[in-house]
Amino acid sequence: MKLLPLIVGILMYLHVLIMAFLNKGQLIHLAIFSKSPISINSQWLFLTLALYSAIAMFLICYSYIISLNFRLKKQQRNTEKASIVSQDNSDKLRNLQAKIDTLEMALKAALKK
Repeated sequence: MKLLPLIVGILMYLHVLIMAFLNKGQLIHLAIFSKSPISINSQWLFLTLALYSAIAMFLICYSYIISLNFRLKKQQRNTEKASIVSQDNSDKLRNLQAKIDTLEMALKAALKK
């Protein structure tokens, strides 16, 4: 299941590359930010779009990985805090038990006199 998105992504990029190869030499007229259209070779347009989409997907995946790492570190900190609290509680319990034992020994010693 983990390989399915990777395989689909590779097939999509192969499709873009095949389209670029098949449309080699075709001119596309684009009107971008100007009134007069710009003539671009379709092969370069497809390859540029493939490159931009690859960069965009990398950035999206990278930001998702960063957020997952942040959540993982936060969970680790919470786990460490919980273990420290449990250790602190067990230390308090041992301390109280030691005090109770001391008081019991003192009471037995006082009762023997």
